[in-house]
Amino acid sequence: MLKSHEFEDQNWGHCLALTNDQVELMIPFEFGPRIIRYAVPGGTNPFAEFPAQRADSDQTKWHSYGGHRLWHAPEDIRRSYLPDNTPVTLEYFDSTLLVRQAIEPETHLQKEMEIHLDPDSAQARIIHRIRNHSLFEIRLSLWAISVMQTGGRALLPLPPRGSHAGNLQAQTSLNLWAYTDLTDPRWCFGKSCLTFNQDPSNSTAQKIGISRSGGWLAYINERQAFVKKCAFVENQPYPDQNSSLEIYADHKCVELESLSPLTSLQPGASAELVEDWLLIQNIEPATAEAQITQHLSPPVGRD
Repeated sequence: MLKSHEFEDQNWGHCLALTNDQVELMIPFEFGPRIIRYAVPGGTNPFAEFPAQRADSDQTKWHSYGGHRLWHAPEDIRRSYLPDNTPVTLEYFDSTLLVRQAIEPETHLQKEMEIHLDPDSAQARIIHRIRNHSLFEIRLSLWAISVMQTGGRALLPLPPRGSHAGNLQAQTSLNLWAYTDLTDPRWCFGKSCLTFNQDPSNSTAQKIGISRSGGWLAYINERQAFVKKCAFVENQPYPDQNSSLEIYADHKCVELESLSPLTSLQPGASAELVEDWLLIQNIEPATAEAQITQHLSPPVGRD
């Protein structure tokens, strides 16, 4: 059974909680759109939180705050890091929570998240939406970023494996940034999955992207797995050398990032990116990939 209530949080101010018996989501009113918490009620939040950033009185600065956010790609210092420190509007109707940001005065874009929490499970569907309120066409990709706690392991699955005889053409591409270091021991390149072990003592930033993948990203920490699934659209261009999923990491966090195909938004038009979330308990590190794959079908892929 779904419940919602507004409350004052000591870190994030006025918030709304959307809950059932298995999971709770927390959305702040005072900035965003953000989902700052997605966790077992009273349990550990898999998302990182940086509440000290709210103490900065300079509202012209962009702050991560942690949690889950929506950006637009390609990344650019002038538009990606526009501050989102002003209040958002929240509307709750028919088991749907709509979180909407004011129109960005610099870009004339408006971000929103439509949140659907399953009444009886830890599954959630997040529909990210950006609308163009300008007088001109804008080309962009929706970019959904989940900022995870330190000390865990990120998983990025590869597409289904095959054989030389049966698969003569290239299947996917790994995309590197100028600061990506494949000799970094935090990376592990397996047969069916790429992993990254977050180390709070290592401040060197790392990032990797993939074109076609297994269709999901996961982060395992303290035997709890946060999983998000996002469909790959065939024969469509993506940003970042055609990356549909990305992992960024430093000493403060790991970011699990999904992207939509690049699209040319006409004035008044909007585009969407859909993620399905799942929170899985009692994950054994040695069999994590198999456990997560087992849970992904059919729950997260529901329509």
